[in-house]
Amino acid sequence: MKPEIINSNWPNALRWFLVQNTESFCPWHFLSHSTEFESAAKAFANEDTKNRMVFVFASRQDNDDFAGLEIVDGTITDKVIVFHPVFGSGKSYRSWDVVETEYNDVFEFLSNHIVQDMKDWALTEDASDLLG
Repeated sequence: MKPEIINSNWPNALRWFLVQNTESFCPWHFLSHSTEFESAAKAFANEDTKNRMVFVFASRQDNDDFAGLEIVDGTITDKVIVFHPVFGSGKSYRSWDVVETEYNDVFEFLSNHIVQDMKDWALTEDASDLLG
């Protein structure tokens, strides 16, 4: 991601990866521009049973899993929420939650979630397949 696109108000843990151009963690990918996952953020706002909001910064390429930073009182926090929305057309009143899990920050999300997904992916796909 181009440094001028990275917002200084985003938590340092996220900026830490983006400024180093470490955005691809197959099968997960971090955003390449700030509005890339707006539709997922809108879906989360409509579908989360706790009525929270997130700034979505990552998606998993083989399903509709996303990771977002919780927004509290207009501020993007360190807390990562992993979720799987259904992308309904309006506000959802279901009783089950789209949230899969939550982490304290991007580092915890990466080490406890992404690395395991990468390991699982590597069991079925050769690294050379990622080249192109």
